[in-house]
Amino acid sequence: MAAIALAIAPTAEANWTSSISAASPGFESRRWSDELYSQVQFTSCSTDPYVTQSTDVQMWRDISLQPDDSYDNKTFTACFKNGGTSNGEWSDLGSGMKNVYFKIAKIAGSGSAGPQLSVHTVYVDTTKADG
Repeated sequence: MAAIALAIAPTAEANWTSSISAASPGFESRRWSDELYSQVQFTSCSTDPYVTQSTDVQMWRDISLQPDDSYDNKTFTACFKNGGTSNGEWSDLGSGMKNVYFKIAKIAGSGSAGPQLSVHTVYVDTTKADG
């Protein structure tokens, strides 16, 4: 019975689903704990009309009283096409890290005020084994 509880606990704590409404570059997600790997999926993205349909997502680790650690940047475009899903995976994260988050680095190629991003479904998964 202990093995079952141990196997289920990390997944229940770390995976989550949400949405984003009218975010600007610099928007930060909620924090979570990872298991060496984190996946972020955006489904059904929208931004201001007549701009490049893309957003850059970067993974970070929140460190108290110090600058945060940054990881790779991923450019999402598929989520802007007919309810599509964009997928970013980070596998270079440290074991058992806490306070991991993603930040919207750019919208339509711009890292400053301008277009805003809405995402119908944001899904964060920290378990690569689920396929």
